[in-house]
Amino acid sequence: MQEQPSAERAPRRDARRNRERVVVAAVAALHRDGPGVPMATIAADAGVGVGTLYRHFPTRDDLLEELTHRSFRRLLDHLEEAVESGGTAVEVLGAFLTAVVRDRDDLVLRSTGGPASESDRTRAVQALLHDGIRALVARGRDDGTIRRDLDVPDVAWLGATLAQPGRGPGWDAVAARLLATYLAGLGVAG
Repeated sequence: MQEQPSAERAPRRDARRNRERVVVAAVAALHRDGPGVPMATIAADAGVGVGTLYRHFPTRDDLLEELTHRSFRRLLDHLEEAVESGGTAVEVLGAFLTAVVRDRDDLVLRSTGGPASESDRTRAVQALLHDGIRALVARGRDDGTIRRDLDVPDVAWLGATLAQPGRGPGWDAVAARLLATYLAGLGVAG
């Protein structure tokens, strides 16, 4: 008996590789040239033809949505890894934000100059991230390491401030000092 082909085949390895090359090139081009960077520039930077780019991302919005979704997914992964590593809430928050700063040049988020996301799938990941941060703040109140008024927007704006893309290598030391000062202040009664 002959096996029936599946309705959706996994993309070929070279197609997956080309898609990833487009994504990496698009992030760099957006940081370098802004959201209006020509799609042809992104394709050239990725070393693929424009047709290949459009085969993976039929519109600019599709490409920008993918970059935003990946960024929120990466943030959520960082938060989950930090939580799993243990420690006080402030230590977990510090590990999470340190990872965000480290990946700043790979993130495309509205708060760091990227587009707003309108997709349900990205909003769902963003909601999970916000829920995780809320739970971490509540844990900090319970363990006594967070004594100041703090909520998701506070953490988001701190992360966005520290994770501006395109900062030079000296920024890591500055961001680490600012983050350490901020985290130490969370344990001081307001």
